[in-house]
Amino acid sequence: MEKWVKRVVSLGTGLFLTGKVNPSVIPYYPQKTRISGEEKPYFPRVHPERVGVASGRLLSMIRALEREKRANVHSLMVIKDGAVICECSHPGYSVNTWHLSHSMSKTLTGMAIGVLVDEGLLSVDERLVDLFPDMHYKDPRFAEITVYHLLTMSAGIRFSEAGSISESRWSEAFFESPVTYAPGTDYNYNSMNTYILARIAVDRSGRSLTELVKEKILDPLHITNFFWERGPEGVEKGGWGVYMSAESWAKLGYMMLSGGVFEGRRILSSEWVEEATRAHTVAPPIVGNFNYGYQLWRSRDTDNYLFNGMLGQNVWICPKNNLLVSLNSGNNELFQDSPAMAVIEKYLAQDLTDDLRESCHAGSYSDLKEAEEHFFESRHWVRPYEPREGLRYRLGFGNKTPYPEEWDELIGRYQFIRNNYGMFPLIVRVMQNNLKSTIDGIEFEREGDRIFFIYSEGGEDYRLEVGFYDFKESVIDYHGEKYIVRVIGEAMENEDREMIYKLELLFPELPNTRMIKFSFTEEGSLLMRMSEMPNHKIADVYLADATVNNPALSLVLGIFEKRIGENIVAKKLREAFTPSLIGAKVNTESYVEIMDREREKVKSNMKNARFIDAVVKKFFHDEDAEERGPVTPEVEKSGFRAFLGEVVERFKARFPSKKKPAELPEPEKQMLESGVGSDADVGGKE
Repeated sequence: MEKWVKRVVSLGTGLFLTGKVNPSVIPYYPQKTRISGEEKPYFPRVHPERVGVASGRLLSMIRALEREKRANVHSLMVIKDGAVICECSHPGYSVNTWHLSHSMSKTLTGMAIGVLVDEGLLSVDERLVDLFPDMHYKDPRFAEITVYHLLTMSAGIRFSEAGSISESRWSEAFFESPVTYAPGTDYNYNSMNTYILARIAVDRSGRSLTELVKEKILDPLHITNFFWERGPEGVEKGGWGVYMSAESWAKLGYMMLSGGVFEGRRILSSEWVEEATRAHTVAPPIVGNFNYGYQLWRSRDTDNYLFNGMLGQNVWICPKNNLLVSLNSGNNELFQDSPAMAVIEKYLAQDLTDDLRESCHAGSYSDLKEAEEHFFESRHWVRPYEPREGLRYRLGFGNKTPYPEEWDELIGRYQFIRNNYGMFPLIVRVMQNNLKSTIDGIEFEREGDRIFFIYSEGGEDYRLEVGFYDFKESVIDYHGEKYIVRVIGEAMENEDREMIYKLELLFPELPNTRMIKFSFTEEGSLLMRMSEMPNHKIADVYLADATVNNPALSLVLGIFEKRIGENIVAKKLREAFTPSLIGAKVNTESYVEIMDREREKVKSNMKNARFIDAVVKKFFHDEDAEERGPVTPEVEKSGFRAFLGEVVERFKARFPSKKKPAELPEPEKQMLESGVGSDADVGGKE
């Protein structure tokens, strides 16, 4: 088993099962070091009917998107014949603010490779071992891998994007990784293929990938609001980490739709565009109705193609209609099997003129404009307060947006016991390796008619203004990473006439949103319940895939569930995405009692945490880590001997035709040879 896989297991159990304050297995460094500016609008905005599209058709599409509960759209642009015929954004977002693109970044890396090929600086037939002569590889099939195999996701390398959060030596890990099939004979989506393409582009061009794409692609397209995160080796991530606006991505799509030309200037050769947009490898049906070209997706049934990033980032291009859609979202989806895209294709992939006359009766241009202006307002999680109406307020004799006095009950500072939760969405923290955190406390502070939400995390205070009638914007520096945060709050009574306070923390540069509910318990403590979108359903997919492909992990998780509780892994995973904390208000009579009670709850969970930690340290031992020594009495008390005995029995049941214990994986074999038995009392005593 590769070292990075063991580290991923260690990180995951530390984060989800044992509650480590900093479960990171590699050093942290800031990656998102800038915040977005505003990209200037470029495309002309025209009446849809001017280019042969009925306003009613677009209106019906917008309404269908709002009805589709699995579609959490942030920004949408529809461009026909080089003009915008529909644009709208969820409240708090903008088509001209950059947005994390995830794997749409791959398409930009593929374009950079296309520039080098067009200029004669690179060939898709060049072998990796020739491009990186100083790199050592173990699998002899590695010598067959070419640039083409990286472009088409057919290299078959095991070291994948999961390794990026558990390994700092990305290139070495890639070259040392096993090859799962003969290169070019199968499809295996892997973001590290694209990272190696980024390294090739940097080496061949003699400059950073940002500098290369800026000069050759972005500047000619007038894209100025752009940022690309770098990996631990100082090279742009290639397969992810690009921040660009929906309109900027639309320019890239329009350039491809125009055969590689923009404003009469050739950016990519027509030959490269043709090769990039045709299917080279067949993807499994689970990812959607697309196969794979050169770092983008090609429809199985039509000539449509797609730039795609997880959580709902898409540029969909329909050559038949000379049309494209640029879409940013925050959905629970990994690939392009997308409910939002299904709606878009339903309305825009067919002949657009066949119902032009009839569709006009389904909605006018003014109806479309109103729907765009109020896009997704019906899906508010926190509802804005309504400004006061009337002549008195219009003339300025009264405050149209007064401070809601019900929030005064929440004013004050609240303390929490030690935890491993963060105010930032968990998906972002994991992807950025920004995991060192504990929410120490929160405070609501009033200044006149303004209120501020202050939270202490990892010893640092973050101060966010709360809006009631609209989002209020703040900028925070989160361990060296900079983010725009927009916050809105709402107070309401539940069915028992108890007050609930809601905050929505919107990150307009990210697909992720944090939602928080506050309420008071009968004992006088503050209950803070957090959730996020996208949520645990994304992690469920990864967990299911990991257990299928890793029998050892599947066995270990099974042991955890038997010893600790049924479905404990799934429960802990959901808890990590929807944590709840009990806080005590500082300087109140009940403060000490509440804090002591919460500390006792934490202590009661420590036994299980020690057991899990001991199992992971021994079963998924990282040979590069410091030697941990023999099994200690504490480990024996945790039930480790009983666990190991059960591992043996499960291997016997699952692999009856193999020799035991000699055929067990190396970690189990070493522990068996060391004489560890299976007679300890499970769980032991503290």
